[in-house]
Amino acid sequence: MKRGYADTPEGQVHYRTEGNGETLLLLHKAGLSSDEFTEMLPFLGKNYRAIAMDVLGYGNTDLPKPEPKFNDYVRNIVHFIDAMKLKKINIAGHLLGGSFGMEIAATHPELVNKLILWDGIFLDEVERKATQEEYANEHMILKDDGTHMLEVWKSRGGKPGANLLSVNRSTIEYLKSGLGEGTGASHRALFSYNPESQLPKIKAPTLLLYSSPKSPMLVRVDAMKAAIINSEVKILNGVNPWEKPGELARVMIDFLNSK
Repeated sequence: MKRGYADTPEGQVHYRTEGNGETLLLLHKAGLSSDEFTEMLPFLGKNYRAIAMDVLGYGNTDLPKPEPKFNDYVRNIVHFIDAMKLKKINIAGHLLGGSFGMEIAATHPELVNKLILWDGIFLDEVERKATQEEYANEHMILKDDGTHMLEVWKSRGGKPGANLLSVNRSTIEYLKSGLGEGTGASHRALFSYNPESQLPKIKAPTLLLYSSPKSPMLVRVDAMKAAIINSEVKILNGVNPWEKPGELARVMIDFLNSK
């Protein structure tokens, strides 16, 4: 695996890459970074030029301007694609990253060959506004006794029986996002975005991938499938990219290789 930086109008964008051939751009979920795909890259790189980028405010990519809008993130991803001299590519996005992928596929169809929306977010208007209010003031409050660190640990899944290595990695990535400011800003941007009118514009073959039958994003899977005409659904039985990277990569590769 190689790492590098691309210069964009919004600042330097950090990425990890492995493999050659047709490009698969990987967009991570909120609170993590391209590290989400570290274990998957060797598997994906056997078939594709897999590139996992840190979106604005995450990992080693520069922080965005204060309170960026949803389209600021999308614009930066398009600038990254241009800086890397990529042409028609495949995109796989997880949660937040999937929403960015939706918008790029809808507004820049010439860029996207195939699209994978992993636990894609498609809330109804009531849910979206309620979630928007929930995350309206998300940020980390520093405390003299350091208990804010324990709060972050718990919020990232730190509890009895948890995979502590995964919790530790998740906590580190959250702290790297501007001590949580990057995560808060992206959540506020995300839940201001309503993809309802954009989904029918997606022409690229699309895989609606769900990591578990218990995924809360499954609630509106039928509506999402109906909105994206050329789409199919696949539900996995509990797959984590850090713990079962090969299994998840194989599902993506099978879809990308299909006619």
